Amino acid sequence: MKTLTLPTMTPKYYIGKHKGIEAFDVVLDFQEDNYNLGTAITYLLRAGKKPNNPMAQDIRKAIAHLEKELEHQTRKSANHLEYFEHHTSSAKLKDDGMALLYQQINKEKD
Repeated sequence: MKTLTLPTMTPKYYIGKHKGIEAFDVVLDFQEDNYNLGTAITYLLRAGKKPNNPMAQDIRKAIAHLEKELEHQTRKSANHLEYFEHHTSSAKLKDDGMALLYQQINKEKD
């Protein structure tokens, strides 16, 4: 049976210059089970490399994800029950601050 192979469409700014390692592979290797840390790493790895995207913008996005993860870990370790109740109720909210941050960054870019 022949295996279907999809062509890789990874943009250059997500591929390392020296070893050709994709940011996605680095994240999978180190933070496979943590969305916020993995996303922050990805933003830092591509910072200043994406065309028409200032380095400061990617750094701000990485910081936003790190702050969100720090908040998540703080609540989680403080009291698991309280954390669960907060997490469940906040999941019903439309805006957790991340969308607002992304909107502000995009306005700065324009």
